[in-house]
Amino acid sequence: MARCNLDHVTVHRWGKSEKVDLLAKIPLFEACSRRDLAQVAEIGVEAELAAGSVLTRQDHDGALAFVVLEGEVEVTRGDQVLGTLGPGDMAGELSLIDGRPRSANVAATTDVRVLQIASEDFESLLDHSPQFTKNLLRSLSHRIRDMDERWRNAL
Repeated sequence: MARCNLDHVTVHRWGKSEKVDLLAKIPLFEACSRRDLAQVAEIGVEAELAAGSVLTRQDHDGALAFVVLEGEVEVTRGDQVLGTLGPGDMAGELSLIDGRPRSANVAATTDVRVLQIASEDFESLLDHSPQFTKNLLRSLSHRIRDMDERWRNAL
């Protein structure tokens, strides 16, 4: 990760390899190869957001998913806090995949650096990379099976 100083503010520039390493830890991409993840890293755009910035709004359409590179964001539904996400976590991926409105609000609780993934770029990747699409489907299948197992164990 390269660093540069701009007016006493340290900015970290994530290299492609660091982005791929971080993407590899995200459950959505668990079945994807490093080559697949490199393609995701290429379509991602780094952005810096100030504390208090809203990344997603519940029930609104969303054209971006966010991978947290640095900092923390809070996930809420109505007045209920659902959790906190930090480096290596992803928000907005459901809308990226199914095109439906956001299921929760996500707001930065600290200054954050995120990797933004646009839905049109993601859809293009799905269309042009059958292997990535297959691996993503495997990951989604694993997530569904895990949730089903937890649900059965809770009964």
